[in-house]
Amino acid sequence: MPLFAVERDLSQVPPERFRVELQSLVAACVRLHGLGKKVRYISSAVFPAEARGLCLFGAEEEQWIHEANEAARLPYSRIFAVLDLTPNGVSRDLSRGRRPPRAGVDAGAARDPHGGATASRATEEIARWSGEGYHLLQALGGWLDEAGRLQNEVAAVESARTALTEEVRRLKEDNGGLRAQREELLEALQTLAGHMTRTADQILDRFGGRREAPGDLAPR
Repeated sequence: MPLFAVERDLSQVPPERFRVELQSLVAACVRLHGLGKKVRYISSAVFPAEARGLCLFGAEEEQWIHEANEAARLPYSRIFAVLDLTPNGVSRDLSRGRRPPRAGVDAGAARDPHGGATASRATEEIARWSGEGYHLLQALGGWLDEAGRLQNEVAAVESARTALTEEVRRLKEDNGGLRAQREELLEALQTLAGHMTRTADQILDRFGGRREAPGDLAPR
């Protein structure tokens, strides 16, 4: 049976509340299975640091997983297929889904005096659980790799932002210093011009002359 993962945003849902809400999801899968839609809930995992959850399903049709979640009124971000990467040489029973025990059949098998059938079923169930756990770990590993990559990108962006903030602060300080230097230079030029004017007046007075205003060309 194909495997699918359902990704959920749990930023507003505490883990314990999510655990309780999963009961309605299990019940929805049971109802759909009774209608001939082979969909089964396998397990769930929560990533508290990421505020996300992952639910693993087995279903013949992806649409049935949509129907089960809508019936349980559990929101989700997306549904995606999980590849079966069971190594060559491993029994394909490992990739088949876990089935819920049937009370009547299991009880009868338990009373079987030979006990062989019961042991065989238990071995099959353990093998199936191991296979499903393997697939779930693969999916979780991909999530962890993605989370690590995103954290590295966030750190790089934060470092660049800090560098830009420091550069802006330095430029502001340099601009303030240049403005102060310009004002000091203008004040020095004005002072120098005043000294030059007074010196010229003193020289003219000493030699009995006077400074003429621009355009004063009349003969003396």
